[in-house]
Amino acid sequence: MTCCRFLRNLDLLKISLLIVTKAGFIVSQMKETNFTHEMAAQFYKAHEGKPFFDQLVNYMSEGPSMIMILTKENAVEEWRQLMGPTDPDIAKDSSPDSLRAQFAQDILRNAVHGSSNKEHALNSIEYLKCGSLHIPLPVHLCLMLCKKVVIK
Repeated sequence: MTCCRFLRNLDLLKISLLIVTKAGFIVSQMKETNFTHEMAAQFYKAHEGKPFFDQLVNYMSEGPSMIMILTKENAVEEWRQLMGPTDPDIAKDSSPDSLRAQFAQDILRNAVHGSSNKEHALNSIEYLKCGSLHIPLPVHLCLMLCKKVVIK
C-alpha cells in the first residue's frame, strides 16, 4: 500500500486515474478530504524539523486532497516507480514517463505522494480514516494522496 496526492485539478486527476489503472492498479477506495494544518503536520511528521516542513504543511492544508487506496501486487514498489523521483527536474531526466516528470510544478508541488512501505501505507490509511478495508489481507496496497488545486 502507498499514499499519494495529485497536485493540480480535476483534469489531472482524471488523467492520473487513467495512468494508474493502465498500470494495473485497482482503485479500491477513494475519498476527498480537506487537511487541517494539524492533520497535515501529523501526516508529514517524519519531515518535522526539515527546512521545507512548514511550506509542505501549509500547502497540504490549502484545499481539498483526493485519497485513493490502490491495490496491486508489489503496489508500493510499482507506485513509487510510477511516481518517479521527488524532484521533478530529476524525474524529467531519469524517468520522463513518470507522473512527477509529466505533472509536477516543483519539488513542493510534485504531483503525488506515496508511502515508503506497506506499514507506512497502513498507518496512513488508518490515520486518514479511509473507512474499513473490505479487502482480504495480506494484500499489496498503497495509499495515494492527490492534492486538488482549483485553477481559477
